[in-house]
This record gives sequence, C-alpha cells and structure tokens, in this order.
Amino acid sequence: MPLFRSRLSLVLLGLSLFLPATLSSADHFDNWLEVRSPNFIVISNAGEREARRIASQFEQIREVFHSVLPGLRTDLGKPVLVFAVKNEDSLKSLLPAYWETKGHFHPAGLYVPREERHLVAVRTDLAGENPYEIIYHEYTHALFRLNFRDLPLWLDEGYAVFLGNTYIGEKEVQVGQVPGGDLEVLRTNKIIPLETLFQVDHNSPYYNEQNRTSIFYAESWALVHYLVLDPEAKKRQLLANFLKAWAESDDQIKAAQQAFGDLNQFSKVIQRYAAQHNFYVGHQQLSIHDDPKGYPARSLPVAETQALRSMFLTYTQRPAEAKAVLDQAVAADPDSPVVHEALGTFAFYSNHDLQTAATEFDKAVPQTPPSYIPYYMVAMIRSRSMSAGPDTIDSLAALDKVIQMNPHFAPAYAIASNLCSRDPQLKDKAISMGKQAVLLDPANFTYAINYGLVLVNIGKTSDAKQIAAQIAKGAYTPQEKAGLQGLNFAISQRESFEQRIASRDVITVLPTSPASTSSTSSTSSTSSTSASTEHTSDYFLEGTILQMDCTLSDASRLVLEVNKAPLKFRVGNLNDVDMTSAVAGKEEEVPPCSEWKGHHVKVTYRPVTGKDFVGDLLSIQFL
Repeated sequence: MPLFRSRLSLVLLGLSLFLPATLSSADHFDNWLEVRSPNFIVISNAGEREARRIASQFEQIREVFHSVLPGLRTDLGKPVLVFAVKNEDSLKSLLPAYWETKGHFHPAGLYVPREERHLVAVRTDLAGENPYEIIYHEYTHALFRLNFRDLPLWLDEGYAVFLGNTYIGEKEVQVGQVPGGDLEVLRTNKIIPLETLFQVDHNSPYYNEQNRTSIFYAESWALVHYLVLDPEAKKRQLLANFLKAWAESDDQIKAAQQAFGDLNQFSKVIQRYAAQHNFYVGHQQLSIHDDPKGYPARSLPVAETQALRSMFLTYTQRPAEAKAVLDQAVAADPDSPVVHEALGTFAFYSNHDLQTAATEFDKAVPQTPPSYIPYYMVAMIRSRSMSAGPDTIDSLAALDKVIQMNPHFAPAYAIASNLCSRDPQLKDKAISMGKQAVLLDPANFTYAINYGLVLVNIGKTSDAKQIAAQIAKGAYTPQEKAGLQGLNFAISQRESFEQRIASRDVITVLPTSPASTSSTSSTSSTSSTSASTEHTSDYFLEGTILQMDCTLSDASRLVLEVNKAPLKFRVGNLNDVDMTSAVAGKEEEVPPCSEWKGHHVKVTYRPVTGKDFVGDLLSIQFL
C-alpha cells in the first residue's frame, strides 16, 4: 500500500466572530477537577463521578474502534483533552459562537483536532442512548487518519456514522445501532448509483450540497453497515476483498466490481437492505479491565483551570474571551507553568508574537506531570526564525527530548527533519525523521511536502519526485495543491541546479535568508564540489504580487501568483525582510509597499507547518 493513505478529518468550527468577552458568573466559583485515564485527560466541573464516567466512555469507544478494526493504530500521538461540563451555560462559555445568533444550533459538544493536542467539549447532563454521536463520529475520523490517506470517502464517512452510533452501556457495547434520520432519508429518496457513490470526493456536490449530502451519508452508512454486520457479507468477506482489490488497483470501480460483482445488482441488494425493518447490531464485551474508580484525580487550582479554558478558547479562535480568562489565570498564580503555557499559546496563535511565545513556553517546561508540548513549541518557534547555526543543536536536543517523551508525536519528527537537512552531516537523520513524520500522520500533507522539500534540499530529487507523485493523487484542498506546486517547483529548480553542476557551467546557488550567509555560500561559483555541499531549508519562487498587506506586524500577508495559482506567505515586520531590486541592486530602488501589487518578483521563504500559508517571507527581489 502506498506511503500515504488517509483522509484529513474536517471539523466545522464556525468560530470566527470576535466579540467582547462574556463570562458566566458560575464559572468563577465552580470546583473543577482533572481525571486521567490511560488515553484521555478529562477536565470537569460536573463532579468526580461524571468525570470518571466520561473518561471511561472515551476509553470504551477507543476500544470499540480497536475491536471492530483490529490491527489499526489507535494512539493519536498527542493528548486528548476533554472538557466535560455540567450544563448548557458551561458549554456556552467554551463555545460562545453557537449562542450568539438567535435560533442557531446548540451542539451537545465539539471535537477540535489541533497539532499539539486534540480538544473535546461535551455536556454531561444530556439524556438519551447516545448524546455524543458527533464526538464519536469525529474521533473515528481522527483515528482513521492515523492509518490511511486516501481512504474512499464513502467508507470514511460511512464508518464514522456506523461507529458514531455506538451505545455504551454498563455491561456491554452495542455497535451499529440504526440512525433513524439516515434510515428515513434512504426510504424516502432514490439512492445514489454505486458507481457514482464510489467516485464522490471532497469536491463533489454530493459531499458539499446540503440536499445531496444527507443521502450520501445515509447510503454510505447503509453500505458499511451491510458489509460489516450482514452475515452473508461477512461470510463472503466482501469488505476485505474490496480493500485488497482497491489497494492493488487504486481504482474503486474495478475493486468494487471485483469484490461485489455487478454493481447494478449490488445496488438493489443495498436498497433492499435499507428497506428492511430489522437490523443486526453487534454486541461486544470489551477487553478494558481497568476500573474508572482507579483513574487518578485531583482538584484543579483556579489558575490552572482558567489557563486550560483560555487555551481552548485560543485554539477555537476566540481571542477576546481567551484573553479575559487568561487574565484571571495570571492574577490567580502568575508563576504557574500551565499559566505560562497558556500565555505562550495565546502569544503564538492570537498575537503571532514568536519571541514572547518562546519565552513563555520556556517558563512552562517544569510541569507536573511533565509535558513535552513546551519543549516542542520552543523548538518549533526557533526553527522558524533561524538558519543553520549553534541554535540548531539546542533545538534538536529539545526535539529529541520530545520524541523520548512521546515517540508517536509526528510534528517533532517533521521539525527535526527540517533542521537536520541544514547540516550535510545529518542528512541520514533528516531522511529518517521526515519519513517517520509521514508514517505517523499520513493524512497531514504538510509533513509529506516538508519531507519532499528536505529530500530536495539534500539532493535526492528522484525520491522527492516519487513523494510528489503520491501527494498528487490525494491533494484536494487549495493549500495542499499550493504546497505540492511549491514542491514541484523546488524539484525543477534543484534538477536544473544539478544539471549545471554536472556540465560545470557557472552556477548561482539557490538564495537563502540573509542570516544564513555566514555558513553557506550565496554567490556564484565555478566549483562543482563547493556547490554540491550547499544546504538550506529556504526556497524561492518567482511570480506576480496579487495582494500585499503593508502593516508592520506578524499579521501581514503577501499573496503571490505562480503559474496562475495564488500562494499566500506570512510576513513578519517588513523591516526584517531583505528587499532588493534586480535592476540596481539598491534598497532605495525598491518601490514602496503600497505599490507592490502587480510587480514581478522573486521571493525567498521558509516553509511552515499549517494549512494557511506556504511559508514565512524572508526576502523579496523586484525583477
């Protein structure tokens, strides 16, 4: 099976309104506590019994996934922080956007995947057999992405609905309960032809238009339910046969025809299956033997509680509320390491202040129990603002500590790979670290693209082209396509560079950031030996400026058009960006920022982790 096989789980946050902070008076006086199970951290104001119940339920749904799909990874490689709140008012304080518009849907909870940790918010006072269906649904997506990149969309969504409708009782778990709404959709609508269903992707109307999305989800659920629980389907191993044929051919239609036979006839089977009145439900005795009463629990100080709540609000893009709660945390205990982590998180994500963020994360290191996140954040921030040099050693040491503390944390390997690629003596480590990041999180194309750039950087262009070809099969978001375009451009530049070295022509070394000129050459050279040792993690692109925000802050943006594709770069203080003119080579020949639009330029940038930007702008040359 190819190196990348999974789907990036998309979670609709809808949290973009930055309104003045409002805090419930109850939040100031609640007693919050922490319960730690083997795989989850529950923060709750609903009492210890409820906190343990929620922790146990999450452990059980994780076990359900492992039991239904044995052999797949279930370790996310990062903490899952669950806020189990006692009522609607408490959830409103964490998710204010859903209460700002009259008549807006009020969720039972939310699943928020982030790079450093995953966050969950749920109410504990909800009745019903499965009030957390959407949470289990998104958690299933998160687990699938650990194992696959381009999992067929019907199978990904169908399984998420299938496992999301799991009933967790005191003595057993029932898997595959029938979602009444989906069943009604199937019985009152014409089903999608299977050949069409198998070709639905993230750009398809069936996935993006509301009147079609419901039938897509319902039919995907019915197909998965049939393949997993129907006795005849299980006897014939239809699902296993499909997956095997799909892995061999990479063609869903051929794989489905091989596994299911004539698809028109198989469509009738699924339609009859959905029309029946009785459905099989899987009954499982889980293998979890630990008693929730034994999970470690502790009362949380006010400062730590408010710091954790502030981080949730920061991650969900509510800076005004996050700042208000963070101020309370600082007032309660300005020396708390968790408060410093919250300050660093706010500085990094809300204020885009890298220096302050790094300082605060340094102060957050002495936590009990120990946390690898502050070490990672400091190393990641340093990697954005330096070239090869003494600081690289300190950052690599910090990342080695992160990996020692959590060997499944993909981002640490990705940053380490980038840093190692700057040193010719560490190229083997650069390769192993980059590959491990991709294997640990195959759904994150940022790591795959970063790995490809690392391979380009150390001269392994043929390997980089193989990575790019695999990425091309599954890139579907504009950010992924832009990153792939940048990788392909870097490959073409490196190949041209190597051809000129081989012919011993006069060559120009790829430009790097001004800070790196002390350790790498940035001038013309006729020596193939010296040129072949050039190593840098900075890349350049040539194009036309479509848009430029001329503010002097980290919020600035530059949008460059390259081969008709708009690429967005993050700009720090413009005073720190090296600006030259190819005509005169003098700074005074550079036009004022307000006149940049429409200019043809060459930019040097450093790739960054994340979906919003191609990289940080380092220099700009007007052509």
